[in-house]
Amino acid sequence: MTVVAIDFGTSNTAIATFDPVTNTPRTVRFPQISRCFESPQGQVYVVPSLVFVQSPDSYVFGEQVRSQRLGFAQPHRFFQAFKRDMAADFRPPSRSIDGVPYDAEAIADIFITSLWQQLALQRIQPTQLIFTVPVGAFESYVDWFRDLAKRLILPPMKIVDESTAAALGYAVQKMGAVVLVIDFGGGTLDISLVRTVAPNSLKPAIKAEVLAKSDAFIGGIDVDTWIAEYWLRSRGESRNTIGEIGWLNLLELAERIKVQLSQVDEAKESWFDDENFIAYELSLHRDQLAEILESHQLLEQLRQAIDEVLAIALNKGINKAAIEQVLLVGGSCLLPAVQQLVVSYFGRTKVKLDKTFEAVAHGALLLGQAITVDDYLRHGYAIRLWEPYVRQYSFFTLFEKGTKYPCQRLEPLTLQVATEGQREIRLDIGEVADTTQAEVTYDAKGRMTSSLIHKQSDFRSLADLAKSKGQAQTDICVAHLDPPGQTGMDRISVEFEVNEQRILLATVKDLLTEKILVDRVAIAKLE
Repeated sequence: MTVVAIDFGTSNTAIATFDPVTNTPRTVRFPQISRCFESPQGQVYVVPSLVFVQSPDSYVFGEQVRSQRLGFAQPHRFFQAFKRDMAADFRPPSRSIDGVPYDAEAIADIFITSLWQQLALQRIQPTQLIFTVPVGAFESYVDWFRDLAKRLILPPMKIVDESTAAALGYAVQKMGAVVLVIDFGGGTLDISLVRTVAPNSLKPAIKAEVLAKSDAFIGGIDVDTWIAEYWLRSRGESRNTIGEIGWLNLLELAERIKVQLSQVDEAKESWFDDENFIAYELSLHRDQLAEILESHQLLEQLRQAIDEVLAIALNKGINKAAIEQVLLVGGSCLLPAVQQLVVSYFGRTKVKLDKTFEAVAHGALLLGQAITVDDYLRHGYAIRLWEPYVRQYSFFTLFEKGTKYPCQRLEPLTLQVATEGQREIRLDIGEVADTTQAEVTYDAKGRMTSSLIHKQSDFRSLADLAKSKGQAQTDICVAHLDPPGQTGMDRISVEFEVNEQRILLATVKDLLTEKILVDRVAIAKLE
């Protein structure tokens, strides 16, 4: 069996398989499109998540885009951070190139398809495929993977949280270990507390038990933007004054400076603006970078995510002292201020930074062997109801966030019809998640005057997802009534459960006829 794991990242993508000789995980290197990074274990090869559209049937990928600086020549044809756009609440509009529209999903399709073709060129023919996703990924993002698998006729596929996979990649050899994974990449922050459970006669497979997890929609590309904006404000300029190509140059310099400041106290970079014949120099001290991170609430969001995981763990009887290792994964974990914050929580001896770029892909591979993941629902699920008297929505919770699955709802839901003679009962079921957004304001001189974190609950209808894919249904029909319903009378009883594959099942009983209308019918796939 040939297992391939794909860690599709905002900035870089890692693909791993087992070495046929040593039977150990190895990261696949692709000629021309892979980029080399130096790590404590030596050279690591990843594919930059970049696409350049030459024409509707010709594309350039990965390191070729970066090294040839194609985005600077024709920025309209250049795409980056499209994975993050797919997971965002509001996606940017599509771009028209040579009369063809391209949005984040279309570019991601092109990118993953190209990687699949590269595997074939290396004569790697997977019999099982494993994708990793952010902890807080919504149904729309995960569903894209399933649709892609169908279109490409991919082999059997599994999906696992990125930070949970990283825990497997680091610590699966030590049974019973409780490890905290902080996966801080280009687009998202994911944190998981995982315990490995040894096999026994009843359960022969090694199991990774997910104890707690949290996430935030923040990452390295935000830091690049903040550094660039910080420099522009210091000069009394804006993004508009330097133009689109100038902005891309500035972001590239900001990214270089960010990387350098993980090793030195001060970094400088410069570039010459060919359009306006002006030379620019950008310099930054490590203390200034820490100030930028603090002012934009990056460190506060990291603190809150860690605190959330520790609070969930404590409710399960696991205190901070029980955590044996804290594993840092992703390029943003190289930021000194991030490492200092984590060390202040757990102590230097527990914090490990050994497999920054490869832990997720290597850990995901292990799901193709005798390993199972005992997980819980990251999002809550609820029914959205319209209250005509107050003209606003209310929510009826089906499963709380943090519910371990498989599971059953203890009490059935009893429903009436809304109108006389109604022949169907439909429900608007969706995901409910807590979202966080930082807001920073400045005075007339460009000085920060306030920085707030706003929290709110976000409802994403599963029916809206279906509608966005061109499907006709606007909600989920759970019952066809015969005879038609009468108002003021309890008509159906609905029992909900989530099975091992995170599929929401419903059993519906007609209270009037005493008939079972549907018996454990799949309503939706939950994530």
